[in-house]
Amino acid sequence: MAAKEPKPVFWDVDTQADFMLAGGRLYVPHAETIIPNLKRLVEFARAQKLLIVSSADAHQTNDEEFQQWPPHCLVGTPGQQKIPETVAERRFVIPNLPGSALPFTFDGYEQIVLEKQKLDVFTNPNIETVLSLLGKRPVTLFGVVTEYCVACAARGLLERGYPVHIVTDAMKTLNEPAGRATIESLVASGATLTDTNSVLKDAAYRAERA
Repeated sequence: MAAKEPKPVFWDVDTQADFMLAGGRLYVPHAETIIPNLKRLVEFARAQKLLIVSSADAHQTNDEEFQQWPPHCLVGTPGQQKIPETVAERRFVIPNLPGSALPFTFDGYEQIVLEKQKLDVFTNPNIETVLSLLGKRPVTLFGVVTEYCVACAARGLLERGYPVHIVTDAMKTLNEPAGRATIESLVASGATLTDTNSVLKDAAYRAERA
């Protein structure tokens, strides 16, 4: 009997109130327009028992990033929270601290949240352990912002040999030309493009294949 393909992972980048909602401290223009697709993707992942890996800024007031960007996603503030549409009930939060206690398996969790204090989620010292627990699975990627944190996550995954599928209608950019150039660069590096409807119709994501 042929071995079954590994189940995909949904990778949700920084869908937090300060980025996603008007009035947020670092609001991405029109980010709220992708919330319906984000909700569809997360609900679908939960229904199909696909793990969601999420990155989330968890800033302190003196973080280095604030030399370039206005303060945002400060720990303990409403703006740091993920929007309700991208939160699963059974989740495990992994802080940006070396040696954080991790479970031996992610079975029983719907969502893993990797906290970070820089643009790149791969600065969380626990991420390599997380990836080793996940195994080499296809990754379906979405969130904000295309040319910054989404690009960092995509490049890090591609460099480690993960198949990356970018959901273009579940992402937003701060600068449209930069966003398009980023997508072109990621495709040239091996990423493929898809959209929400295609993901939801694709048999590869269905629970009965497990």
